[in-house]
Amino acid sequence: MNYSDKEILQAIRSGEDDKALSALYKNLLPKIKSLIRQNGGGQDDALDIFQDAILIFYKQVKMNSFNETYSIAGFVYTISRNLWINQVKRKKRSIEITDSEIPLELDDNILNQLMTKEREELVVKLLASLGETCHRLLTYVIFHRLSMKEISQKMEFSSEDVAKTKHYKCKQRLIQLVKNTPYTQEILRG
Repeated sequence: MNYSDKEILQAIRSGEDDKALSALYKNLLPKIKSLIRQNGGGQDDALDIFQDAILIFYKQVKMNSFNETYSIAGFVYTISRNLWINQVKRKKRSIEITDSEIPLELDDNILNQLMTKEREELVVKLLASLGETCHRLLTYVIFHRLSMKEISQKMEFSSEDVAKTKHYKCKQRLIQLVKNTPYTQEILRG
């Protein structure tokens, strides 16, 4: 059964998304496979990229942040294309991406959101590798934008100065980690 974009969105929001997602796989996966194959990827690459794109789409719908003026097919295609470009950059392969099947319908705002999301995911991974204390402290600073006073209370430090010192040391460890981890500087710069 073919579903309209509106029906797919309703099905996902209501939790009855099995058939709608199956329809997306049936209708969109061949186009994504073609895109990835034309640009140096294989069958497994295409499936991975497509699943990641569907997951991004699904999360945006569930969080009510999907812009319904975009067609779902165009959105998933563009997300897949950008994910593939990013993957190729990370692998340091040089390929030329072609857009022969679906015109791109997304504006720079969505692309910026994707890059921001990729940066956030990288920062979260880097923070997790710093240890629990640094992870919590830097999460409070970066994502929650708490003051040192609030952080010292939440983390039960003896004073605000202790929080500042810990913050400085954790930040220095994070900077070193970024410098020593391949591709992180490129992704964080955008």
